Amino acid sequence: MKQVIQRHLPLDVNYSIIDKAYVPLLEGGGGCCDNCGRLIANIATVKSDNGKYSIGFDCLETILINNNLLSSGDIEAYEATKKSIPKILRISKQIKEVVANNPSITGIHFEDEGQWGVISFHWEILGSWSRANDYFKFKDIDYKFFITTLKAIFPKLNFQRKV
Repeated sequence: MKQVIQRHLPLDVNYSIIDKAYVPLLEGGGGCCDNCGRLIANIATVKSDNGKYSIGFDCLETILINNNLLSSGDIEAYEATKKSIPKILRISKQIKEVVANNPSITGIHFEDEGQWGVISFHWEILGSWSRANDYFKFKDIDYKFFITTLKAIFPKLNFQRKV
């Protein structure tokens, strides 16, 4: 079982999650956790009466384990986000391959394929769009978190969603 250790943020305060982000460390991204000071890529922005903080998912989990100071909706959102990160990274790997083969790509848009819970993506080169042949399972992924993560990985690309 994970050990609960008091760091910079008090554990007897109520926090709410106001944002979640994944920022890859490879390109010099990420940040430092306001709680433990470690370098983090999975960043949760939490708010309390004392202020707003950027903390890593491990510290967020410590706060959750300590005494469930987050609302149940926050806990569910955290769990869903944590589960979606590997899916998003798999999608980003394919996008990276497409970009490597087509360095002139300026934008990518995702198309919701309806009831099947999958998406496809298209890329733009000089105003023309081409479609990838693969579909990605997109069930239970927070779209805002998905796009924020991809923008952090591919800062030069424009991302859109076509429904």
